[in-house]
Amino acid sequence: MEYKDNYYSRDAISASLLKSVIKQSAVHAEERMKPTEGTPATRLGTAFHASILEPENWSDLIAVSPACDRRTKVGKEVYADFLKTAANKTIITPDQDQLIAGMLQSARAHPEVLRLFEECYAIEFQTFFDIDGIDCKAMIDMCHELGTIVDVKTTQDASPESFKKASANWLYHLQLAWYANAMGIVGDTKNISEPKDFSQVNAYIIAVESSPPFGVAVYRFSSEALASGWKLCQRGFKIWQEHKLNVAMGDSTFPYTNEVLELELPYWAAERK
Repeated sequence: MEYKDNYYSRDAISASLLKSVIKQSAVHAEERMKPTEGTPATRLGTAFHASILEPENWSDLIAVSPACDRRTKVGKEVYADFLKTAANKTIITPDQDQLIAGMLQSARAHPEVLRLFEECYAIEFQTFFDIDGIDCKAMIDMCHELGTIVDVKTTQDASPESFKKASANWLYHLQLAWYANAMGIVGDTKNISEPKDFSQVNAYIIAVESSPPFGVAVYRFSSEALASGWKLCQRGFKIWQEHKLNVAMGDSTFPYTNEVLELELPYWAAERK
C-alpha cells in the first residue's frame, strides 16, 4: 500500500530503530532498517496484522503461494506465474494461511480484544514529529486520542510468565512509551529530556499465539514500565544522535567500541564448580 511505502521510506527515528540501537548498536540499527524479505515468522506476523487490522486490504497486501512441487518443471512454472501476480506483496504458505485463520478466530472471540477494537478510532495510525529538531515517526496498530494505545503481537507463548520475559527482551515497553510520546499524551513531544507522565496512558499488547490452540492474552503495561521504556528511548536517541554526528564528520564507526573489552564471566558460570 502506498501510504505504508511512504512511511517506511521516510528517513526518521522510529521505535524499531531505537530498539535495535539498545539491543545491539547504532551500526546494527542502520543495517536492520534496510528492506528485507523477512523470515517465515516475520511474514506470518505481517500477514496476521493485515488479517486483523486491514482485512479489506488483505488481497492487496498478502499473497498465498500455490501448493506445488517447485522441484518439478510444472511446479516451477506454476510458482513463476504466481510470483508475477505477487509483486510487492508479503508471501505466505498455505499452511501459514491456515494458521492465520485459527489465530484470527481466536482473537476475535476474546472479549477484551473486541472492546479495544470498539474503543480505538484509528487503525495503523501514522504520525510524524520531531524531537530536538530530528525527524521522528510512529505507526501505531490501534489508538484513541484520549490515551489508549494498542499493539498486536504474534508469539509462540502468550502465557504471563513467558510473555513478561519476551516483553523485556524485545523492549515492548520502549515501543509503547515511544508511541505515547508520539501521540502527545504524555507531555512535550519535542524534547527528549522532558519528563513524561504516563499515568493517563492505557497501553496494551494483544498477544496471539501462532500455533494451536491459538491462545490470546491482553496485557496492559503499568505506568512504571512505560517510564522505564521512555528512559530507554532517551538513551537510544542520544546514541543515535552521536552515531549520525560521527558519520557526518567522517569518523570511523564501530558497532561496539574500537578498544579492547575486558571480559568477565556471568555469575552463574563463575560460581560453577
